[in-house]
Amino acid sequence: MFSYLEAKRLLRCPIEFLNESLTIRSLSIDTRTLCPGDLFVALQGERSDGHEFLASAFEKGASGALLDIRRKDELLAHARNNKMKIKNLIFVQDAQASMALLATEYRKKLSVRVIGITGSVGKTTTKEFLYYLLRQKFSTLATTGNLNNHLGVPIMLSRLEASHDFCVMEMGASHLQEIRYLAGLAAPLGGILTPIGPAHLAGFGSLENVYEAKLELVDSLPPKGPLVVPDNDERLLHKLQQKKRRAVTVGFSDCAEYKITDVHAKDEEVFFRLCERGPFSFSGQAPFLALNAGLAIAMALSLGFSWEELPLQWKDVGFASGRFRETILSNGVRIIDDSYNANPVSFQNALSAFQLLPRTGKKIIVFADMLELGPEENRFHQELGQRIAVSAVDIALAFGKRTQISVEAIRSLGSGCDASHFESPEEILDVLKKVLRPGDRVLFKGSRSMHVEKILEGVRAFPLFL
Repeated sequence: MFSYLEAKRLLRCPIEFLNESLTIRSLSIDTRTLCPGDLFVALQGERSDGHEFLASAFEKGASGALLDIRRKDELLAHARNNKMKIKNLIFVQDAQASMALLATEYRKKLSVRVIGITGSVGKTTTKEFLYYLLRQKFSTLATTGNLNNHLGVPIMLSRLEASHDFCVMEMGASHLQEIRYLAGLAAPLGGILTPIGPAHLAGFGSLENVYEAKLELVDSLPPKGPLVVPDNDERLLHKLQQKKRRAVTVGFSDCAEYKITDVHAKDEEVFFRLCERGPFSFSGQAPFLALNAGLAIAMALSLGFSWEELPLQWKDVGFASGRFRETILSNGVRIIDDSYNANPVSFQNALSAFQLLPRTGKKIIVFADMLELGPEENRFHQELGQRIAVSAVDIALAFGKRTQISVEAIRSLGSGCDASHFESPEEILDVLKKVLRPGDRVLFKGSRSMHVEKILEGVRAFPLFL
């Protein structure tokens, strides 16, 4: 990224224990993933204080550290008393803001083209699809893990290299102005909006604000920068029309510029056609991801790809864990891990795909609360129960205080689904031990902090069923 003298000039502050022979390779806020040459940024979090890991950062090869100036005397005394090998200590008023400034200034030096992706559902999968396509032809970097927020985006920008042609940048938010801020750092050339729905309503306050937040990416694009959106969201299309912003539309209707047809899953692979081209295919059993793939193709074509350059069989797409991935366990149970997160739209997609899967035994859903839905969370959980009741699910097992409403809704419809609510995940594991048999399919879903995956891991450890 920079020499330390350049960082000193940008941050307008002195550097203690300056070592000019070292440079800043990239930024790191976590010593567990820090690489030699990184500038370690010590942040005060809710659960940990980065300043406590200063020694570990230098032991792992950090070339310097960005620290809170209010901790200067304390940290220097600690380093001296413990004979810590330190270098290039930069003490600032606001480490997070200084980190963002370094990343933004570095971004300005590069000609890389950034494509921003935001929305309520499917950001990560769309990012992986576009990253897969672009890297067939170009040197490309893409957001890794959950580095899609005010801390993650500067880190990703710091990992860019002069050789990169593209960067696919995922942008998440739970409040207004967050995406505008992220886009201000990344300066995207183009953008993709994935489906928008009721997610993080506790932070946004209303669905209208969710739309306004996602449109902050649109406002940040150059006037003629490519923009790709789903075709079935009338509210979104109306807002784009009000902004006099043209967008390429992708979807299943005749109105879509890129129409998706012939979607089906077979032999653990999803097939689809786009504009009667294809069929394209990717691994998995989630037909609803065809929309995400279509959005990625439309953007690739907008960036100069030709149809002939697009692979038909998409191999090695880097799907993240917890996103509707099926595994057949050694005990014969088929588990579908969709536990990464949950909101009403993603839950509906998962249930639709689960219903389409062939019946090889019982169909069971293990689910937990959808969080951050604001004042209407009871209505959303009641509607969830109603959807489960008509989704050909045999057994529904839930925990979390909000899913009690879902279970009551399932029972009230008398659909034949055996629904139960439990106080703890451990109780659900006890039930699964009794009812699971080889061939049964179990869908796991819930908001991230509910940790539904812990039940899934418990099922993995079950012995062969008799």
